[in-house]
Amino acid sequence: MTVLFASDLDQTLIYSRNSMGMEVTEEELVEVERYEGKPLSFMTKKSQSALWHISASAFFLPVTTRTQAQYERVTGIFNGQQAPRFAIVSNGAVILENGKPIKEWSEEIRQQCVSRKTIISELLPEIERHFSEDWVLKVKEAEEWFVYLIVDRARFPTDKLDFYTTVFKELGWGMSLQGRKLYFMPESITKAAAALYIKERIGASYVLAAGDSLLDLDLLESADYGMVASHGEAVKSRVSMSGHIHKTDKHGIKVGEEILARVAEISLQRQ
Repeated sequence: MTVLFASDLDQTLIYSRNSMGMEVTEEELVEVERYEGKPLSFMTKKSQSALWHISASAFFLPVTTRTQAQYERVTGIFNGQQAPRFAIVSNGAVILENGKPIKEWSEEIRQQCVSRKTIISELLPEIERHFSEDWVLKVKEAEEWFVYLIVDRARFPTDKLDFYTTVFKELGWGMSLQGRKLYFMPESITKAAAALYIKERIGASYVLAAGDSLLDLDLLESADYGMVASHGEAVKSRVSMSGHIHKTDKHGIKVGEEILARVAEISLQRQ
């Protein structure tokens, strides 16, 4: 029996200094990402070791909203610098096989976005109309797939978040606030659909999934067993979740240890 472990990365398995929490010492940490010559993301040494040993019982599939270039910086999750065979990036718009995008997959996603008019050129005027406030610091595009705003959280009107979410949902865009980033994601781009494609490619019979944000919920819902980080946006939003999705006991960077221990336990049981 093949068990697929599909997991988000940021604030699920890997953490920045600002997101890791205070219950960890420097001796416990290992750098997993470097950017412009500086350490950017970390795991605990225990988590890294556990992830490297997962391959003995499960097929590890990284699933991230990061672009391909951003994902390729996270070399510390690779055992012996050997990247996983498959990786889902750009929230599911792109699937990498041995480091190369699967062309047919992305072409199909692009066609769906065009037919539903959920393309960036249609979105930007709506963003400008609704978000002209000074709390918007930057507007960024992710490889022509989706848009995210860099916002000033101190000035961001959290009381209007539900209103904005409803407005853009009616236009075919999902919205997710993660730290200082406010994402706008076309409804055709989902982590769940991309993970299902890989599940079928490798013939997996059971799927374990982990995540922390609203953009991870479709992945968690589609899995046989889901784990959601208790510190994450998905839990804080109090959105309804199915019974097979379990909230972690731990917060911060130690969540990675808890998730990977549970994956190892379940995977061995299903062998």
